[in-house]
Amino acid sequence: MAGKPPKIKPAHTKNLDFNAGTPHRPPRVDPPLPSVSHRPDPLLSFWRPDSAEAVEVISVIPSLMPPATPDVGKLVAKSSLEDYWIPASNNLGEADALGIRALKQRQYVAVDEEHFVQVVRDAESGMFRAAITREREASGPLLAPDSEGRFWYPVDHGRTAALFHRMGYSIYEFSEVTVARILAVSGFDDTLARPVDSRLHPGALLQDTLRRFRLDQTMGRTEKQDRAALFQAHERAFELDCDENTLQLRRIFPELPKTFAEAIWRTTSSAERLHMHNQSGIPRRVAEEALMVLRAIRLARAVEGVYLNAVSHPDSDRLALHMVGRLADWPQQVRIEMRQGAFDGHLLNAIGDARSPARHVLVRQDAGYAVQSTDSPSPQTVNDLPSAVWSVLSPSQRKALGMTGGSGASLLQLIRAQPLPSNQAVSEVLGLAPLPYIYEAPFAPRRQAGHLRGGADHYPAAPKPVADRIRDLYPAISEDDVATFINERLHSDPHGVLIRLEKELAGLRQELARWSTEEPPHPTGGKAWSVDALAEQVQRRQKFSAMLQDIWQRKSVSQWGYGDYQFLSFFDFAGELPRLSARFEYVTELVLSAKNPGAQIGAFLDSFPNVQQLLVTGVEMKVFPPGIFQMRELRQLMLRNCSLRLSEATAEGLSRIETITYLSLEHNPLTVAPHVGYMHGLTELIMHDAHLSQMPSGIGGLKQLNVLSLENNLITDVGHELLDIPDTQALFIDLTGNPLTDVSRNRITQYLEQASMDREIKIIIEEVFSEAESDSDSSERGYWTDSES
Repeated sequence: MAGKPPKIKPAHTKNLDFNAGTPHRPPRVDPPLPSVSHRPDPLLSFWRPDSAEAVEVISVIPSLMPPATPDVGKLVAKSSLEDYWIPASNNLGEADALGIRALKQRQYVAVDEEHFVQVVRDAESGMFRAAITREREASGPLLAPDSEGRFWYPVDHGRTAALFHRMGYSIYEFSEVTVARILAVSGFDDTLARPVDSRLHPGALLQDTLRRFRLDQTMGRTEKQDRAALFQAHERAFELDCDENTLQLRRIFPELPKTFAEAIWRTTSSAERLHMHNQSGIPRRVAEEALMVLRAIRLARAVEGVYLNAVSHPDSDRLALHMVGRLADWPQQVRIEMRQGAFDGHLLNAIGDARSPARHVLVRQDAGYAVQSTDSPSPQTVNDLPSAVWSVLSPSQRKALGMTGGSGASLLQLIRAQPLPSNQAVSEVLGLAPLPYIYEAPFAPRRQAGHLRGGADHYPAAPKPVADRIRDLYPAISEDDVATFINERLHSDPHGVLIRLEKELAGLRQELARWSTEEPPHPTGGKAWSVDALAEQVQRRQKFSAMLQDIWQRKSVSQWGYGDYQFLSFFDFAGELPRLSARFEYVTELVLSAKNPGAQIGAFLDSFPNVQQLLVTGVEMKVFPPGIFQMRELRQLMLRNCSLRLSEATAEGLSRIETITYLSLEHNPLTVAPHVGYMHGLTELIMHDAHLSQMPSGIGGLKQLNVLSLENNLITDVGHELLDIPDTQALFIDLTGNPLTDVSRNRITQYLEQASMDREIKIIIEEVFSEAESDSDSSERGYWTDSES
């Protein structure tokens, strides 16, 4: 009953033209099967002794063992970079976090104590490639930093070539960039999380990925319109050629590819094979294994479709749209929705602010995408997702993203140059449920603890009760709250929810620990920190990190004891606030105040989606933080002295936050004032010392507005909207310190003189108050809210 082994074709060799493009130096050639390596290859670090596939592969490749002499690998690395060496020099300046130094708009990295190499970012892979100044295009090897970030080394494909050869393929069939993509799709690097269970058959996944990438390369030589159909035809022919054993598995799981069905069959026991021979069904363990493999295949195929030109799949497009939203200069005010079949069909994915007026719907159809925008009622049809996204961007937005081409190909290049999202992120994009607890990482140490493959000689500890796991997450939680948590949060998927929270807490601790020890840039520029000053910075960051962890665990960190919903921090460290993957969903009041210059907001606010009161003072942000657009219940917003500038786009986005009742943006070089007419509940608008040359639009329709502070700006004309406000509205307007024209002053004076006897409005254009009156007015203006009381 033994199954047939997979058909492995002999490796196809190609005559490579090594002289093309590099006439000035000998070409770089990687040996096909090197026996040494200067750095452990990540490819085979996943294989564990308990995996049958691992035993099979390693037993026939003895050269994959680490070299006995560590210096040999260093000699190989040095010889491949000798043509690019530059003597070490103090003129190169300080290295950044990646170890890169800059001089005259060129970048350099250290390869040893005495030599540097000029590097250029590779557009396809996103990695850095060695180069020399006179080259138009970098021709050197791809480089990567070592674990300490001190020296850089050439990316070594020695062990990768060995494993490719073992599976019937040659590494020279693919470019360096394609090899990196194959490994990432297969889960053999740190980009996609490695499978934690041997039943996911990583060897089969790699073999299947190699086959499909090579087929896609072959299809690249055919007409573009025929590639997808030919690819599918080859796939159907391959999948139909299977034996009876794998066919029995595929009768129950029709979507299970042949390569994985064969791998599952090879790992079945004699009793399981006898069961499948005598009965129509399959054993429970084999069924669970097949389900896990199907999940892994879906994740891999989604990632794979980002790179293959002959494949178009909804999962890949959903992931590609997610990666578009992660581009550094992507305009967050642009809302793009991907829907299935119709403009009101099932929402596959979306990026951008849901409240943005610029909304575009991409309807996935058999022949491509139909694109409909708010400013263009008639839909247009395009062939693929990158072209659809490209078509809705304005020329200025394309230029800001660095897209120089006239089609979606330039956007596709940007997508492919990005690092792949994590395995968990891909699962969330596809809407997959969390993995069952039994398949999580604790299995790995259990198997390694004993000698039997299944871990039967080791008795794992019984899992903790649910209530104890909740108390580990939230130490201050009461018994009543534990019961409430179980009833409200764990009623459908208790293991999945708890695992997600445990992973989130562990990730938060790791991110904060890493951030706490980073050396921040000195506020004075190139000056270095002294040892004592740097130690003090680390201590201040650790204190801030401890407060963040406490608030995530629902511990009150407020000195007033308000509770875990409020996070207040008055800090004095420099550098950017931490970028966190955890979400503080129950924090509704966030107060941040920097005592000294040099603190930057970064992406910190992205982790607080449910904030209702956001008060930030002295923290540099320069541009309006996109995380604020996610705060659906935001009521009070104060960004004071934050070096904030508003563009037309961010001002438009701010104007759409209709829930705001208190808006304070003073002491910022705003330049542009947002429209406030949609903020119907706005009571106080504070924008003094904000470099404004015009009155904010929309104030005429705000019936509840009682304070408008615009002093010390550059306003010359008050316009007509201000004087259309009823004089019976209890409104205090301060325009002192503005270069108002005589016409505007006369219009204000005339407006006040013609007001009714029950006038409540008060407009101040000159500082004529006594000190007592000024104090009284300041208290009436109320630059705070009643939450202070």
